[in-house]
Amino acid sequence: LQLGVALKQLLITNQVQRQDFILQTKLAPMENAEAFRAGLETSFRNLQVDYVDLFALHGCNMPHQYDWVFGEGGCWEVVQEYVKAGKIRNVGFSTHGPPDLIRTFIETDKFDYANLHYHYFGSYTASGCGDYLGNLGNVRLMNEKDMGVFVISPYDKGGAVYMPSKKLLSLTLPELEPMAFGSAWLWNHHKMDAQGAAIHTIVCGAARPSDLDLPAVAAYLHATQPEEMLDKVKTVTARLGAAKEDALGKEWLKTCYKGILKSNQSKFCVEHNQIIWMYNLIQAFGLWEFAKNRYGSLESNLSKWDKSESHEENIAKNLGGWGFVPGLPNEEGVDYSDDFTCVPEENVKRVLEAEEFVRFWCTKPKKDDEKQDEKKESDEDASAEPKEASPPSPPPEWTTAYDMRVWPDFPDRPQRSQ
Repeated sequence: LQLGVALKQLLITNQVQRQDFILQTKLAPMENAEAFRAGLETSFRNLQVDYVDLFALHGCNMPHQYDWVFGEGGCWEVVQEYVKAGKIRNVGFSTHGPPDLIRTFIETDKFDYANLHYHYFGSYTASGCGDYLGNLGNVRLMNEKDMGVFVISPYDKGGAVYMPSKKLLSLTLPELEPMAFGSAWLWNHHKMDAQGAAIHTIVCGAARPSDLDLPAVAAYLHATQPEEMLDKVKTVTARLGAAKEDALGKEWLKTCYKGILKSNQSKFCVEHNQIIWMYNLIQAFGLWEFAKNRYGSLESNLSKWDKSESHEENIAKNLGGWGFVPGLPNEEGVDYSDDFTCVPEENVKRVLEAEEFVRFWCTKPKKDDEKQDEKKESDEDASAEPKEASPPSPPPEWTTAYDMRVWPDFPDRPQRSQ
């Protein structure tokens, strides 16, 4: 709504022409095509434009959404009406889904582009999937099909590089700040990928003008000093790779995701792939704060989970949210051996240690009232097992080097702990 008002003012005062900017809007698939049509109409009404350059079916994260889009009388038929009327120029989809589902959408040959997660530090919820390479296979397939590769959230879900750990900062400097590296690695992807797959667009979320400073400087240097920037990216990439091998070992890096299940494959709905990813990021780059945030999303799902109901019933309560942030965390004392039957025997011990490491270091501290409840239960049950101690202070290299998040600058936002 705010964007629509701003665009209208710029257009009617001739400060910009409509052809001067590329505008994207997104709308989630719906089971009811008429409700979807109404949502599209609302979007156009709020934007106050005659057409959008890019329209994405938003959050194509779960298999049933494919049916909502392409089933008889589904959303796709509505989208095509708008395309024929000239109101939508290019059609894509956005996704946090597993790589095999993303591939299913790509292979329809109906889309011009896709918004997806793919970064140096992983593919967010798809990390460790897709032959263990996350969304790389999909990026390559999109290039083969001449689709636009539109990478989302390179600075947030790509490692929270706006608040890097001291270790990560030491590994990217002096050549590049972590945010600049995150951008430049994507922009130079086609020059480093074995199949030459290109990344065409990245998105930068900004809450204030200064949030664009580092991305803008990186873009300027990429445009004006391309060879020098490529050399810097290669140098930093090699240094990061050496740090991974030093911290984790070559063999683990080759096999750590083998047999590891995603929540939609897990008997317990545990997002094992992300938990192993978090372990690797902490050990290699000290991305503890990032891993805590990601693990916290799994804990949030667990807090709403009713163990008396089936997986399907629990997920149905919050379909949209689960698709974007799927899975549960590993819990203390639960035997997950049924989920590890395809893990190589020589890896099982380390996988268990890795998951326990993440649970120990990333579990949110209990609130005072929760502690009091536990103490009361313990007092009432003299035979209760002693509770696990809270994690000690993290190693200095895991701590945050600097934090560029905006909310401490606004009086209506909660202050984060220092």
